[in-house]
Amino acid sequence: MKKFLVDDTEYYARTDGDGPIMLFAHGFPFDSRLFEPVVERLKSRFFCVVPDLRGFGMTKLGANGHNPNGFPRVKMGRYADDLAILVSEIACQRREKNAKIVLCGLSMGGYIALAFARRRPERLAGVVFCDSNATQDSPEKASERRLLADTITSLQIPALADEMIPNLVAPETPVKQPDVVATLREMIASQSPDAIAAGARGMAKRSDSTETLRQLDVPTLVLGGEFDKLSTPASLDAIAAQIRDASRVTIPRSGHVPPLENPDAFADAILKWYDAKINLAE
Repeated sequence: MKKFLVDDTEYYARTDGDGPIMLFAHGFPFDSRLFEPVVERLKSRFFCVVPDLRGFGMTKLGANGHNPNGFPRVKMGRYADDLAILVSEIACQRREKNAKIVLCGLSMGGYIALAFARRRPERLAGVVFCDSNATQDSPEKASERRLLADTITSLQIPALADEMIPNLVAPETPVKQPDVVATLREMIASQSPDAIAAGARGMAKRSDSTETLRQLDVPTLVLGGEFDKLSTPASLDAIAAQIRDASRVTIPRSGHVPPLENPDAFADAILKWYDAKINLAE
């Protein structure tokens, strides 16, 4: 992991490979380890940048990871601005100051990708939108997230992991890939209460991004797991239908975390899309 100064905090990110920049935004409450198997398959074609988002993994929350009352909260726009600063620094180091990137965001990372598209459209060559949605939380869901933020403690996080995992993976994953379940559990359990609170409050605060989908004017790939309970194939079909010339792929034998459950199919889908929609156009 490399360290980068981003605004008021130090971002830790894995950088690996060669080629155009592909930036990854992980889901909640994960960190950069979510994409490790995929990076191994993509680094021969892309310069992969995989950060621990503000507060998660090795990256600290910083002063701007709190709301005006001092409680941990990171809005999706704050994460997006962090990523814009990070990728600008990396592009300058590579002597590619104005290089455009492909941004791959999963779940909460998908919310961040849409915020990035609103704020920094000129930096995007393409978007990979994974296992996510564009609508804001219902009042009930937002209240649930705020309650989690207000009550979570370090002792409760392992139980949170056990509660979440059945909804994150395909039915066959616990039996056929127990290592994936173990990785998920360890990744979630290693997060700090402040990171979970900050992400939960930020997601509860986000606005509807449906109009952003309609305004996307770069090649977009909509990916999702065959057995995803949180972002169902039908809901992702509907999202793809709202994006101009979107590509749509369902990843078999996976739920909400296909980069861990089926990294071969996930990486192959990105490569085929990139070669068909971006590489040929360059």
